[in-house]
Order: sequence, then structure tokens, then C-alpha cells
Amino acid sequence: MFGYFSTRGFKEYLKVAKQTLDGNWTGSYTKPSPSLYPHQWNWDSGFIAIGYAHYNQKRAQQEILSLFNHQWPNGMVPQIAFNPNALGNYFPEPDFWQVPNGTLTSGITMPPLHAIACLHIYEHAKDRDNAREFLKEMFPKLLASHRYFYQFRDPDRSGLVYIRHPWESGLDNSPAWDGPLKNIHVDKRKLPPYERKDLKHGVPAEQRPSDEDYDRYVHLVDIFRRLSYKEEDIHEECPFLIQDVLFNSILCRADRDLLDIGRILDEDTGEIQGWVDQTSKAISENLWCNKCNKFESFDLISGEPIHTATAASFMPLFAGAASKEQAAVLYETINSISFCALHQGNCFTIPNYDMTKEDFDSKNYWRGPVWININWMISQGLKGYDYKEKSDAMKRDMIQLPIRFGFHEYFDSQTGNGYGSSNFSWTTALFLNLVYEYYDKDTHRFDWLKLGKTKKLNKRAVLNQGSEPRVSQGENVAPNLMASIGDLKDRFYNLNRGLVDYADMKGSPEYRKYQTLASQLQSFDLLSLSSVAEKKAFWINLYNTIVIHGIVELGITSSVKEILDFFINISYRIGEFVFSAQEIEHGILRANARPPYRMFPSFKRHDARRQFSLVKIDPRIHFALVCGSRSCAPIRFYEPEIIDQQLDTAARNFINSSEVIILPERNRIFLSQIFDWYKKDFGGKEKIFHFLLQYLDEDDKAEFLKENTDTIGVEYLFYDWNLNH
Repeated sequence: MFGYFSTRGFKEYLKVAKQTLDGNWTGSYTKPSPSLYPHQWNWDSGFIAIGYAHYNQKRAQQEILSLFNHQWPNGMVPQIAFNPNALGNYFPEPDFWQVPNGTLTSGITMPPLHAIACLHIYEHAKDRDNAREFLKEMFPKLLASHRYFYQFRDPDRSGLVYIRHPWESGLDNSPAWDGPLKNIHVDKRKLPPYERKDLKHGVPAEQRPSDEDYDRYVHLVDIFRRLSYKEEDIHEECPFLIQDVLFNSILCRADRDLLDIGRILDEDTGEIQGWVDQTSKAISENLWCNKCNKFESFDLISGEPIHTATAASFMPLFAGAASKEQAAVLYETINSISFCALHQGNCFTIPNYDMTKEDFDSKNYWRGPVWININWMISQGLKGYDYKEKSDAMKRDMIQLPIRFGFHEYFDSQTGNGYGSSNFSWTTALFLNLVYEYYDKDTHRFDWLKLGKTKKLNKRAVLNQGSEPRVSQGENVAPNLMASIGDLKDRFYNLNRGLVDYADMKGSPEYRKYQTLASQLQSFDLLSLSSVAEKKAFWINLYNTIVIHGIVELGITSSVKEILDFFINISYRIGEFVFSAQEIEHGILRANARPPYRMFPSFKRHDARRQFSLVKIDPRIHFALVCGSRSCAPIRFYEPEIIDQQLDTAARNFINSSEVIILPERNRIFLSQIFDWYKKDFGGKEKIFHFLLQYLDEDDKAEFLKENTDTIGVEYLFYDWNLNH
């Protein structure tokens, strides 16, 4: 395994993305889009600041500070802060809202992303001292904004806050609001006159909320105006009060991040800890529907849960509020045809609404399209629960959609076409975040490059060396060892997630049993492995387990790069021979092919270990070998009887993950560095594409590759060496 990286292929897109945000920057805040949204929007600024945090700390901080300059005395951060120089192009504007004291804001709020953004700014800051001062300035403001919710939007002190307008959810015309809105009687004769300006900016009406929806939106605002925005009175009279699962999930996640900020600043965090505990518990217990196996919003007016099938149901993953059991159930729904399963082929990442529903609409605003911000949060949540493969596949789609179709507001979940506003800021900002965090070299993620922190072993570690247990004559060590590996797999390998629980493994009875059996390999006759299938399964499983054994025994916490030449210096004694992980990979499984960037093969001409080498390289092994890092293949256990099918599955899963990205519109393909390091194993550069086509899902991208193998440009993706735990 090797460790350099390259992201040069994304540089032009990073440049375009930054230019897009520059074009929307006003000098104090960033417009969501050039024309349709000319003012500052609440949660938009949170997402935008997250993108800026990677390359423009000053602007990221200004984005948040500018918004909080409009914070209300009661702590509420308004949905919109209006630019007095841009009035007349949007509805509703200040003259319609009529908020107290003539403030140029709307009279509602939005999901509170700001603590999340502030912590992100601090974590990625180049000037940490400046970022700490920024946190000091923001902490009391953030605290006030969270107190507002628990004081005014949770009168029963349940831990769940309510929204009082669909716009507060951020999901304006979500199917979740159909029932509650229909229960609101609107007398059009008493409805204030208004003009929809959202349809005057070139966005087709079928991609926006209906006129009937707008009537109800306006009716609710009229109630707020009449009640002078007094929260207690609104609670008594408003016909739309929803404990929204998305809103509460974001609040819960923001509570957790505010708690971290408080600890960074050595502030008293008791109150915040109480919010975290109460809200996470309330989400898990009160918004979970046992009959339908999902989280649902609750309508306080009807006293009933809102049965619908939107992506908001997955947001407790982002909050960290779902139990492991609930997360597993959610994952089954996420990874289904309802919400674009892995390798489905006819869809892009998670749509906002169940694709199997009759009223699903891939073009209509919050009723079916893909939204990058929702997918970003769900992907973060899946990552937190260790569903790596799905999280990575979502990241791949979130990166390729803007590259292929532009930085649009939302995307067709089936074709990928962009809809709504173009040059949309949060799509652009989160694209920047994904590229910087997932593919580029953020310095805080690569401490292993600092050679002073790399540990050098005095000698090669023979991990299974020790007192050799007595082995009865004729006893076959291999089946017992493989069974023991199976026990480790069952308890500590999460096959769905491709991860290993290293901490719990060490000291467990299963691990001690494995160590005992591994020491018996010192008496094992390798010539007893007769078939190619037996050899492949034995050596792949052994390689993977040596790597895991090495990580556990050497106390690695972040990356195998903590140990200099890790793969060379961890080994097992098998019979009379010692094999390092590198020698197993290159000397045995790669038929003694020369390791990349080395002058000689692992086994020289007269090395007796050459007799155990496979005769022919099977390139699929590269998707089976585990290097203890996130960019490796997921953990699997290989069996001789079905190893061909298993290797095919491993290849298919890897090639249809975020390690292979095809961009037809750019005539370019991005590949894992595995295809660069081991191009000869795949038959040379020109045959890599033919190999890919054997396993790619049959869709328009695979067809494009088939027709353009001679002209398509190739770039290689960053290889993530962080530990897969």
C-alpha cells in the first residue's frame, strides 16, 4: 500500500465554485442566488459558512456575524434579513411582514445550523486564535437563540420545539405539510393581497409551490401580524404547530456542537447538556413510529403524527438521536428503491420524497428532487453511525451532480438535471466542503504527514510469535484459524459498514483465542493448501487479519501511517517462514509482482517462499484486501467454495462506490489510486476501462465510458489513510 495523493482534477471545479460564491457575495453576506433570493437567508448562511470555512475564514465568520446582527431581542434569528438596497424583487418583504419596530426581517425563523457552522469554522481555521475570539463573540448569541426555542417553542417542556409556518422547516411545500395545511380554512375575501414574485425569475411554476399553498402561507403570516408576533398568543391561535423531525434534529445536533463550543471556551455548559439529553431522548422516544419503523413529525393541532415518506425521517441520524437499532431500520429504508439504493442505477442519491409514491415528482421543489443540503446532513449522519459505503456513495453523487449539471438549487432525482435557481450558494458551498474534506488535503486530517509523529519499529514485529501450543499430529490449523477469524468477524467486523471495532476487540475472549490459534501457524504446512480457491481465501483472510492484528497490538489510533513502513514491519511466522503483510500482498497474492515504486519483487529468485506464490494475478484481490484505512475495501470474510462470487461482489461494490466517478459532460473519469498504483494488474491503463465495464451498473455513465474509452480523461482521487473504525 502507498500513500501519496492527488486532487488536481478538482482544481478547476473548486475555482468555479469559489467564483460562484464570489459572485453572490455582497460585502457582508452571501445571497443564496443572484436573482430569486437577493437577501440573507438563515440556514443558507449556515451552509455557506461551512463551505467558506475551508478556504476563507474571514468571510465564513462574517457570514454568521452578519446574520446575527438581525437577532431579535427574544433571541430569535429571523428566516430572512432583508437588504434595503435589494427590495422589490421578492415576496414577502418587510412591508408585508410588518415586524415590531420596523425591523427589516421576516417574522419567522429556520433550522438553527449556526452552532454547527461556528464549530466547523473553528475546526478548520488557519488562525485558531482569531477563531477562538469569534467563538467568544458568538457563544452568548448562540446560547440566546437556543434558549428562544426552549422558552417559546416548547411550552410543555417536552424537549421538542414546534414550527409555526412551513417556511420555518426549510421544506416549504413538503408533502408532510399537505394534511396540516388542508385543515387550515382560508377565507380568500379576507386574505391580504399579494403578488408572487418567485415565478418572475425564469423558474417554471411546476417547480415551485402551488397558489393554494401560497394562500395558506400568507394566511399564517397575517395571523402573526395581527398578534404582533407575541409568541404566547401565536401558540394559542396558530392553526399550524408542528414538532418537525428535521427541525428538532438540527436543533439537537446544534445543541451538541454548542456544547463543544462551550467546552472549548471553558464556559458553564450544564444548561446545554440538559438540552442535548432531553431533546435527543424526546426525538428517539416520541417521534419514532413503531408501526411504520421511521421517525415522523407530530401535529400538535390534530394531536396525531404526520404519516408521510420524506427524507426528513432520516435526520435523527444527523442529530445522533437515533438508537443503533433505529439507525439500522432507517438504513434499510435509505438503501431501498424508495430512496435510491446502492447501485440502483436510475437515480442520484437520496430524493426528498419516496420515489415509489404516486405523487412523487422529480422536478417539484420539496416533493421529489435531490437537495444537496439534506443529503449532506444525512450523509454526515450515516458516517456518524458508521454506514460508510452508503455515505461515500452519497458524497460521490453530491460531488458529481454540480460538476455535471451546474450549481443548481436542486436536482432531478432520476436524470440529474438541475432546477430552481442557478449558481445556488449552498449547493456550491457544500460542494466545496465535500471536495476539501473528502478528496483534498485539509492539514488537520493528515497528521501522519508530519514525520516527527511517525513511530519507527526497532525490528519487524512477528505478531504470532511466542510459545508454540502443542498441536496434535494431523490437526489442520487452517480450518480452526479460519473459524476463529469468523468469530472475530461476527462480533467485531461490521460487514454492512466495512468497519472494525478495534477497541472492543483487544482483550476479548475471541481475540485471545485467535492469538492462540495464530501461534499454531508456526507448525502449519502451507503445502496443505491445494486449490487456487483455498489459497486465495486463506491468504486474503490472513492478510486482512494480520493488518487488524497489527493495528490492535501496536495501539494505532488514527492511521496506519503512525508506524513507519507498517505493512513491511508486521508479519506472521507460518511454518519455517516469516511473511510480512507486504510480502503476502505482493509476493503471494500478486504472484510475486514488483510492488509499485520499488525496484525488486518481494521474493528474490532463490527465496523458498516463492513456491507459495499464486501463478496468476487476480486483480479483484485489490477490492478484498483491507489496509485498515477508509479508502480500502470493506471488511469481508472469504470462503474457498464461493470466493469467485465474493470477489465479483467486492469488485462491483468498490467500482460503484465513490472511488469511481464518471462525468460524461466533462469527458472525465475519477478513479481510486488503486487503479494507478496497480494498473499493470488490470492489464495496463488501456484495459482498466474494460475491467470497470464488467462491474459498473448499467446506466448512461457506463454507456458513455464504453463509447469513449479512447478519449476520456483520467484523474486519480485522494486515498484516505484514516483508520476504518
